[in-house]
Amino acid sequence: MKRLTTGKKWFIIVAVVLFAAVLAAAFLNTEIPVKTAAADRGQVKKILKETGTVESGRAIIVIAKNPGEIKRLLVEEGNSVKAGDLLMSSGGTSTELDIKSLQAELSGLRVQYGQAKDLADKNKVLYEQGAMSYADYSASNTAAKQLAAQVTSLQYAIKSYAVSSGAAGITAPADGVITGVYVKEGESVTVGIPLLEISDLNEIYIKADFIAEDADLIREGDSVRVYNENTGFSDEKGTVKKIHLKAENKMSDLGVNQKRVTVEVLFGTTEQIRLGSNMNVDITVEKKDNVLRISDLAVFEKERKNCVYVIEEGKAVLREIETGLEGEDYIEVISGLSEGNTVILSPGNDIEDGVRVKAQ
Repeated sequence: MKRLTTGKKWFIIVAVVLFAAVLAAAFLNTEIPVKTAAADRGQVKKILKETGTVESGRAIIVIAKNPGEIKRLLVEEGNSVKAGDLLMSSGGTSTELDIKSLQAELSGLRVQYGQAKDLADKNKVLYEQGAMSYADYSASNTAAKQLAAQVTSLQYAIKSYAVSSGAAGITAPADGVITGVYVKEGESVTVGIPLLEISDLNEIYIKADFIAEDADLIREGDSVRVYNENTGFSDEKGTVKKIHLKAENKMSDLGVNQKRVTVEVLFGTTEQIRLGSNMNVDITVEKKDNVLRISDLAVFEKERKNCVYVIEEGKAVLREIETGLEGEDYIEVISGLSEGNTVILSPGNDIEDGVRVKAQ
């Protein structure tokens, strides 16, 4: 085998060094394209999001108070009713027989009262003419008054019994709109069966269940955005009405058992909203104005510290920052950055301290 001469060895070494230098220079001059944003001053909002259901603040379920047959339905879903309006009539119950018996008793009392009243009136004339003593006239007058009181009492008892038992038909217990009809004409029902639902559409709200830790951040009166992307509905002026005290175990859509707290949200609009429909609620629990902020896409954790990459002279420079309020899209910067600093958004694994970058 031939040995390389000293001159050839040096030539190869120089060539390798030059090639390596060219590769290094090429590598060092390579610029990684990155997306960027500037630190600026503006608003940072912390928002809690959840989905809720539209409900009525006053919904009453009317139930059957005795067994029987629904003879006639006088209302249908969507009808407005006033308290005391007749909603349906029923029949075929033992209660009706009881009421008929009481009504027969009332008729007999009325006859007795009529006779006692006539006698009292005649005795009054005789007393005024001096043909009867005051004691006899007073006794007949007292008997007539007692019968009158019995008639009035029995009338009230029959009416109350008819209403409470439903024998006289079902009447509306309050003003509202019929939002549910659960029976049909001719159907037989038993005691306790739901018949109708009456809701007050002037007192609608959204019921949403938040994770207990998030609910602790919510306060009554907090601003709420209410919307439904499918229908295009949007209300920017909703407010938190009430935060329930008790956390309850509820299953999430993913099958996870969680402690959740019910939060009630009022609409800011008078627009008619369908009961039972779903609504998204975004509750603003904290807000700061005119603070130094950056996109939340720029911040990452390194060695348990919040960091960003700042672009300086075409290079990525690792910078530790102190953050404040973490909002929906922005994070407040307490220290470590100045207004106008350009930061890299969503830096990948190819971004390191000192690498050359090019803003797209």
